[in-house]
Amino acid sequence: MVFAGVVLLFFSFPGENGTSERPEEQKARQSDGELVLEAMERYADQKEREVEELLEKVEGVGRVKVMLTLSSSEQRVPMQNGQSKEEEIKEKDREGATRDTSEYESQKENVLIQKEGEAGPYVVQIYAPLVEGVAVVAEGADSGEKKKEIIETIQALFRIEAHKIKVMKME
Repeated sequence: MVFAGVVLLFFSFPGENGTSERPEEQKARQSDGELVLEAMERYADQKEREVEELLEKVEGVGRVKVMLTLSSSEQRVPMQNGQSKEEEIKEKDREGATRDTSEYESQKENVLIQKEGEAGPYVVQIYAPLVEGVAVVAEGADSGEKKKEIIETIQALFRIEAHKIKVMKME
């Protein structure tokens, strides 16, 4: 998150001509890696808020602060057109020995769609970023039962192991 903050701070300074660039121009200059980092941060922030709101509604939990770490960005699966060809050849020589040869050829291309004047891949499936770990600080996390409830909730939401979840009592 610090890296993205530094990047945003850097791009907020005036350009070479002394004027600040519009956000669209800034994004056009950013590399794909920086855009991925921003998207991951937005996703993590959104999920943190959702989990906080949910846990604060649980009786005896009180105020909550959540932090997520992600191990990957979202993955988009494009639709693909393709063709394949398989060929088997059986040969026999004069001495009676046989030789089998197989060839397989596959060719795939992404299906493109036109949207707002630009062509891009037609996405058929999107996998959400993978959550690597979760830290929860909650007012009511002093009892073992509440900690267990919080851990089980996080496991149900993100499908991660209990040892990747840390629950602490808020001061």
